[in-house]
Amino acid sequence: MVKDKVLLTGASGSMGNAAFHELLKRKERYYVVLLVRPSKKNRKYFAEYLGVKNSVSSNRSVSEGDGLKVVWGDLINPDDVLRAVEGCDYVLHPAALISPAADHNPEMAKKINVDGTNNVIAAIKKQPDHGENTKLVYVGSVAEYGDRLPPVHRIRVGDPLVPSVYDFYATTKISAERAVIESGLMYWVSIRQTYIGIPKAFTLLDSIMFHQPLDQHVELILDKDAGYGLVKCLDAPERFWGNIYNMSGGPSCRFVYHQYLLNMMNLLGMGDYRRVMDRNWFCLRNFHGGWFEDSHVLDGFLGHWRSNLDDHYQQVEETKYWYSYFGKLIPKFLVKRFLRNMASAKNGPLGWVLSNNEGRINAFFGSKKNWEDISGWDVDENKFGGSVYLLDHGYDESKLENEFNLEDLKQAAGFRGGECLSEQFVDFKKILKWKCAFGHLFEGSPTLILKGGHWCPKCNAPPWDYDKIAAKNPFFAQVYYSNHSKDESNYYNEKSYEDIL
Repeated sequence: MVKDKVLLTGASGSMGNAAFHELLKRKERYYVVLLVRPSKKNRKYFAEYLGVKNSVSSNRSVSEGDGLKVVWGDLINPDDVLRAVEGCDYVLHPAALISPAADHNPEMAKKINVDGTNNVIAAIKKQPDHGENTKLVYVGSVAEYGDRLPPVHRIRVGDPLVPSVYDFYATTKISAERAVIESGLMYWVSIRQTYIGIPKAFTLLDSIMFHQPLDQHVELILDKDAGYGLVKCLDAPERFWGNIYNMSGGPSCRFVYHQYLLNMMNLLGMGDYRRVMDRNWFCLRNFHGGWFEDSHVLDGFLGHWRSNLDDHYQQVEETKYWYSYFGKLIPKFLVKRFLRNMASAKNGPLGWVLSNNEGRINAFFGSKKNWEDISGWDVDENKFGGSVYLLDHGYDESKLENEFNLEDLKQAAGFRGGECLSEQFVDFKKILKWKCAFGHLFEGSPTLILKGGHWCPKCNAPPWDYDKIAAKNPFFAQVYYSNHSKDESNYYNEKSYEDIL
């Protein structure tokens, strides 16, 4: 039997590594190709699966063995990507530079996340059939949606993409996704991945943990289910392709951040997190996350809803090491000092306040006064939530694709403060001409605009000029004005990340 050839990028990451092990279970069906950076750690790890000693010395080389091929290279090198893609029937592409590293080095994030994805697309098109039969699965992020606190925490594909201020990772994922959707490839799909719960929870202790508001809603997925779902794309039917999906573990994996903190800190032996953290260490807005209203659509294809939130906690419990005694053996005042230092770092909310970093304070708290007004732990977090409403997409969503006409597109464009300039509508794949509220002319397919929630690329962050955009774009304003006032006036340029370096 001739095996299908599958390229997997990012096999050393959480989702990618889980997918790698799922592919190993299916070696009788697939010949597996990996594109892996030639680090000493990676060479040592993957040598075991190649069935050979890791003796290859060249940084631009290939190792093969036991039904596995490893192309030692880099996504940002077009030649490496072309060697990896050669002859592949499928490309599974979860590789990315993620936060917080991506937010501290936007240039590298762009090279890996955007240029790397473009290299994959170009390599597919260079195949003998010009990529007509190669299927690409791109993995995006829930971060593309940006700040979705209640009452707009129910997220659907097609919602506006409003990446949070300073979230350079999210901006690169939006740009890369746009390239995939408009690639012209016959078979592509974009999966917007939620937060992946990993066993080694202690590794997540970073200043970024305080960026999340306590009422942030999250619908996580376990790493093993994310990897399983990615590989199950290989079995998906024809109607699966050419679409955008939200991926999560489903409603049984939902939580509100303050609840998650309580459980995780208990698992780490610290007890009630309120004993070792202060309320004003946590931001009030400008992160990302939400509950997916439509994550069941992808599960209908892949069947990856196999675990729940308790399984995640059990996973953490079973993999605890020395840190399981961290909170039990160390006095609470020392634990609090450790965490306070983390919150006071350059990228921590207390650090911003101490250094009077006005940009960060305004983005994450609204104002210095808002931070000063944060009360103690007498706040009843159980009341977080309140009203809920779904966002309007600006057209009749009950219509099937073949029922749409030009007037539907013009209506959607008007709701975005712009116009559809094309005078003929053929189908959702055909590129049309549009104009945004600021007169920028651009092109995009109805799939990109209506299904994907994308809009004017010239208005995309960075820079972040959201107050100006929200005033003219009702589609965008639904998200932005849920926790911003109309009298705010903020602007963050492409170099705004340098304030914490």
